[in-house]
Order: sequence, then C-alpha cells, then structure tokens
Amino acid sequence: MSQHLLTICYLIGSVTFILGLKMLSNPASARKGNLVAAGGMTIAILGTIFLYKDVETGEYLHNYLWIFGGLLIGAVIGTLAAKKVKMTAMPEMVSLFNGMGGACAGLISIVEFNHLSKEVATNPNPEFIHFVQSKVLIIVLGLVIGSVSFAGSMIAWGKLNGKVKDFSFKGQNILNLIVLALALGGAASLIINPNQGMMLYVILALSVVYGVLFVMPI
Repeated sequence: MSQHLLTICYLIGSVTFILGLKMLSNPASARKGNLVAAGGMTIAILGTIFLYKDVETGEYLHNYLWIFGGLLIGAVIGTLAAKKVKMTAMPEMVSLFNGMGGACAGLISIVEFNHLSKEVATNPNPEFIHFVQSKVLIIVLGLVIGSVSFAGSMIAWGKLNGKVKDFSFKGQNILNLIVLALALGGAASLIINPNQGMMLYVILALSVVYGVLFVMPI
C-alpha cells in the first residue's frame, strides 16, 4: 500500500514540477508557479521519507534526525538567501543552488557506490554481481551528471558575478570531447567490473574537469 502511495506522491511531484516550469515562463504567474512546483516537491520528499521501503529488507528509512536537520538547515539558508538577494543577482543564486544540487547528486553516488562495493566484497555470486552492475549504472550516471553540473554551475556563478573571466584556447572542443570520452569509458569499465573502487574517483575528476572546460568559453 505504501509503495502505491509513494508512486502517487512522485506522480504529483512530476506533474506540479512541469506545471510550475510552465508558469515560470510568464511573469504574472511565475510566483504561483514556483509555489506549485515547491509544493509538489515537498509531497515527493515527504513521501520518500515516510513511505519508501527497501525491497529486499522491507525496512523504512532511518536517521530522521539527520534528514530533518538537513532540511531545516537548507530551508533557513534558502529563505535568507532569497530575502537578501537582489533581483539583478538572481541568476547568480540560481547557478549557485543548481551547483549545490549537482554536488549532492555526486556525493550520494559516492556513498552508494562505497556501500555496494562492500556488499560485492562479501557476496561474489554472479547473479548478485549482475544486479549490482545495474545499480552501478545509475550511480555512475548520477556521479557524472552531478559533477558536471556542479563544476559548470560554479564557473557560471563566477562569471555572473565577474570573478571568472572567459577562457578558451585552440582545440578546446577536441579536448572537451576527449575528457568526456575518458569519463564515459571509465564509467563503462566500472559498470563491467564494480571492484575498481579508485575508478569512481577518476570518473569524478574527469567529470569536474569537463564541467569546467565546457562552460569556460561560454
């Protein structure tokens, strides 16, 4: 029953997020659209906290103190930042917060991979390894996208406030493609063999470098 309710919460979150983005395109409805999207995300978050249950163990989430402590700190920082920021500096704040979201995705990926690697070490069963590979795929995608988003957003934030200047050089596009290809190649290698713990950090470094190089010339 709880899983069905959680699915409904995610559906509400998805629909309200899309509606909110649509309403943000018009200044007259932008404020209301922001509230609609935020309300839907709140439902999805609370649904995850109280309704999510591990398929294997049947256990619900723990550490509510840490979860709500983080939510409270984030809410306070977000509220203060939104009240003090000037309208002309709004793009900077959006870039900064977007980068923080990417950083969170990357950190979660690292934690989840370390958790999985310990399980792989104690359970070398081929069927379990195949199951782990599917999860590593999701983890690596989160790491690459989150790291690129974080690095790129930080450069964008620096450019918007004038602390970072445009920078480009001949052959940069080729270098960008090479770095991206190396990151994706490392990701494929890690999915095939999840026992390569250090490869995760190589992918992280390459993704950060790609995020910086991709945004610097813009």
